Amino acid sequence: MSNRRKKLVLVIGTGWTTPAKRRVARMIGTTLVDAGFGLVTGNSRGVDYWVADAFCAALKERGESPQGAFWQVSLGSMRFFRRGGLPLPGYPAPADCCIPVGDVEAWKREAIVRCDAAVMVGGGRGSLDIARRIIERGKPVFPLPFMGGLTGYSDDVFQEILKTWEGHPVPGVSRSQFLQLAEPWVSGTGQLRNLLRGTLAAAPDVFISYRRSDAPAAAGRVANDLAEHFGLRRVFLDISGIAPSRAWDESIGGALVACKAGVIVIGRSWLAPGPQGQPPRLHQQDDVVRTEIEALLQRRNAIFPLLVEGARLPDASELPDTLTPLLRFQATAIDNGGWGTTMSLLIREIESVIRDHEPARGSEAGGSTSTLSTRIERTGRLDI
Repeated sequence: MSNRRKKLVLVIGTGWTTPAKRRVARMIGTTLVDAGFGLVTGNSRGVDYWVADAFCAALKERGESPQGAFWQVSLGSMRFFRRGGLPLPGYPAPADCCIPVGDVEAWKREAIVRCDAAVMVGGGRGSLDIARRIIERGKPVFPLPFMGGLTGYSDDVFQEILKTWEGHPVPGVSRSQFLQLAEPWVSGTGQLRNLLRGTLAAAPDVFISYRRSDAPAAAGRVANDLAEHFGLRRVFLDISGIAPSRAWDESIGGALVACKAGVIVIGRSWLAPGPQGQPPRLHQQDDVVRTEIEALLQRRNAIFPLLVEGARLPDASELPDTLTPLLRFQATAIDNGGWGTTMSLLIREIESVIRDHEPARGSEAGGSTSTLSTRIERTGRLDI
């Protein structure tokens, strides 16, 4: 497991739960475990109870301890008089998971400081105040607008976020992604998992390799479609993935180390001869595209060759020996007519690969980027 602190999600909502809210709370608890996040809740009887119950049950099924992954900020018996909820026991959290506080204001401060993001299921004025304070701190909040009723302030928060989106978007998430929160859940938690992972991602899951002189427009379109599903922070494309003042070779190397899947965009000029009839640049050892693909192959990443603009997959005789393993991976051709259908299939396959890697997430994240940096330093440029 990674030594980095587990990202914590605060789940807030009403203490007067209906069967629908209980079901949603349980689904959120299970999803958080599945996605590798920790949980922060209170000790009320409603949403707090059911999300904690499902979260800890899912941890137990995996043989994992709640210690460090689950925090219950507890008002003790005062919750009935100060925070709502029936005078019934809250979820019986282990003692080392409890954080006792003396009053409601202390509860809010503790919960807000501990969480990295929040999910809001209905909720009264107290939940509304907490959500607004979290947003003021620049942290993402995901309210479920379909959780209405007598205490349904999550829809108010949803509308407020949309109204201020231009100036204060949820980081790592597009507006159209965020709007998917409004879709009621039939099975699973809809887009919530990808929204949380997209906004809290520390490194990309998908690396896009392409040659700028070959198919930059197609590569950008692929990146946009993938980011619309997985989130901006989980998809690396050199133009958008390298922040100002960052060393581009280290950024590319870091993304290669972190990613779980590589998409190789191959256009008709991918193997075009070099200047004055020289061999294709892919045959040069310091070629950046070659180095990217070699790194993906060496790390045994899932690789998806994507043929665009009528391109074909090269023959083995046309590739350097180090890149011939690329031909083992099934290539996919994509064109304008079938773009949406093909991208949906590609996204589904990449999603499956990422899920398969999640139990080991972080165990391979300590790799070195020095090989890439050293090779790129020979040319001193990012001309791919």
